[in-house]
Amino acid sequence: MKYLIAGGLGFIGSKIIEKLSNDGHSVTCVDNQDTYDILTKIELNKLISWRTRNWTKRNVNIINGDVLDRLTCLKAFSHRPDIVIHLATYPRAKIVDQDPINGIPKVIGTTTNLLWHAAEFDAKKFVYISSSMVYGDFVDGTKEESNTKPQNIYGEAKLTGERLTKLFAKRDGLNYNIVRPSGVYGPGDLPDRVVSKFFQKAMNNETIELHNGENKVDFTYRQDAAYGIIKAASSEVANTSFNITAGNATSLRTLAETIIEITGSDSDIVDVGMHKLYPMRGTLDISRARDLLDYEPQFTLRQGLESYYDWIRQYTGKI
Repeated sequence: MKYLIAGGLGFIGSKIIEKLSNDGHSVTCVDNQDTYDILTKIELNKLISWRTRNWTKRNVNIINGDVLDRLTCLKAFSHRPDIVIHLATYPRAKIVDQDPINGIPKVIGTTTNLLWHAAEFDAKKFVYISSSMVYGDFVDGTKEESNTKPQNIYGEAKLTGERLTKLFAKRDGLNYNIVRPSGVYGPGDLPDRVVSKFFQKAMNNETIELHNGENKVDFTYRQDAAYGIIKAASSEVANTSFNITAGNATSLRTLAETIIEITGSDSDIVDVGMHKLYPMRGTLDISRARDLLDYEPQFTLRQGLESYYDWIRQYTGKI
């Protein structure tokens, strides 16, 4: 099977390619290698080197470019992929909300360009990686058919991408699946995401600030998210949406307390109030993915955090 992974050098995409290339699939990876000033070029190159270290390189073709660019897409699709997985987006919701003039066209434009080319080149399936942010405020047990009421610009842009995917599929006969992950963390992540920041604070015995510590997130380990996406891509099931998460949300306060315990930190925890960009969230129902995709997360939050902590210490040399 031939795959095209847009955003393949990223946090989740690189794990997907590791699995696919090691299983003998042919993979085209297209990525613009932009971390939006989160990392320096040297830091990015080091991280990409780690993320790609276990790829079966002979099965992977890397294209450096932006899928907003039509020539880049033509080059990527010249390999005639059977399955397209679209992960090319901003690494954090906050970036889109703070710069919507550039953020919205990028989120929607990359999706439109990839969908058009997927239909034009007769791809068998298009997998759109959306976000739990499309639900807005939601409670425990939220299913895929639950109301979608985004509370921030990123969530609205992602929901628009879902609608575009369905419209292209209906117009052009393109099979698709939509994946809604949540709170993905683990080895190879960027340093400015919530789990990463909590570990940094704890390892330095600094105060961990919470924006509403009782707000919950369905934190999902990187490998579980990646393997769930592969199942959505490779399954004969098509034209539906899937929550691919741990299926067990944890409050931000519990997350901080667990990280402090794992690291043996002396950090204090201070709640500084609600963050206006982020909705109230809970546990997402993953029964559809379990039933139709045979998806089952392998890492509890504690196991995932311990694994991530081991990686941070090795990667940074703080053992």
